[in-house]
Amino acid sequence: MTEWEQAVNRDLRALDEAHRLGRITRADYRARRRKLLQSLHDSSNVVTARKALVHPDALTAPRARHAQTPSGEASNGSGKALTTLLSMRPAIAWKPLLALAAGVVVLILLTWWLLRGE
Repeated sequence: MTEWEQAVNRDLRALDEAHRLGRITRADYRARRRKLLQSLHDSSNVVTARKALVHPDALTAPRARHAQTPSGEASNGSGKALTTLLSMRPAIAWKPLLALAAGVVVLILLTWWLLRGE
């Protein structure tokens, strides 16, 4: 990492701390952060790569900015956002869970059969 990048990182950390401590507003924080990040452009005007999770649809369709809806109404994209969030969570290991449930059922049936015989 070059000295210039290290200086930008120091500035970003200081900006983050100022925002966290409430010394600057969110809008001011975002404007200053945007300005600092814009300084990371190459001389050939190539932006440094970001390592962000991007949904495949986001690469093909431009995002439309929607006005915030009142709290009682849900926007059309909220269902899609929920589906995306749910699809990103780790999958449940169903086989061990089913084996445990089957074992519990067998134990209950065995107990019932043993107590019924008395």
